[in-house]
Amino acid sequence: MEKCPKIGINSLKIREFGGIIDASEIEIIELCLDENFLKEKKEKELLLKATELISAFGVGFTIHAPHSDSEIERIRVDFSTNDRRNFAVMEKVLKIAAKIEARYIVIHPGNLRDSRKCLNLNIINLVRLSALAEEYGATLLLENLFDRAGRNKIGVLPGEILYIIEAVGSEHLKINLDIGHAFITSNACGISLDDYFELGEYINQFHLHDNFGITEPEESMFWDRHLPLGLGKINFREVFKNIRKTDARNLILELKDSGKEDTLKSLAQIRQFCGLRPHEITCYTEPTITCLQ
Repeated sequence: MEKCPKIGINSLKIREFGGIIDASEIEIIELCLDENFLKEKKEKELLLKATELISAFGVGFTIHAPHSDSEIERIRVDFSTNDRRNFAVMEKVLKIAAKIEARYIVIHPGNLRDSRKCLNLNIINLVRLSALAEEYGATLLLENLFDRAGRNKIGVLPGEILYIIEAVGSEHLKINLDIGHAFITSNACGISLDDYFELGEYINQFHLHDNFGITEPEESMFWDRHLPLGLGKINFREVFKNIRKTDARNLILELKDSGKEDTLKSLAQIRQFCGLRPHEITCYTEPTITCLQ
């Protein structure tokens, strides 16, 4: 990694999108699109808000596209299918990205039904979508997932992500490495979190958030919690060391139900990493939970 990546956060946490922090606190916002972006009036409102933030604070944008787990059925995108809706929704996403000069678009692989057929469909669809992204001057970022109920997702293990990227073979398809998802998978499958960093040359962006690495249904409240850094069990000291082995352009703090103080503290920790200064990641202090070494 030749230069420090931009530091950002998901739009859920930005005040103008209903969050708790000001856009002045970050360099880039990852805009999460819900069903409203399909409506012309709502799209105009969204673009106006984004344009105002760009003008006022000089922030940039990336986009998180809808995916197979999106709450609204009509915007779900599943690359394991031949559904025309996949490309209708994604072209709309690409058009919005072009209007706000968002170069990177995070996408999820599809659901797993028949393993060989689904994997092949993902590759075929992503070849076509990568060509479309090139026309719009965008780069797609394939995000690693984790399994909620057995093997029901494509793109969980690092080797699987690598296979898809190399099979598609496009400069407009790279990787968004989600550290929280990778940690859950590493615990569930008995692999090292370090294995994901072997994808280094293909990684253009990170999602950073913490969790406890638990996947059992009875512990579902601890799954993909999207906690501030240091409130789970991920060893971010090692994560930040490994980030240097990648081609990361953006570090996106992706949080859900976190307060302003913890959110700003996590951003400060990421800045310390980028500033090449010693940093301390505070570990969760519940007596029964210890930090990984």
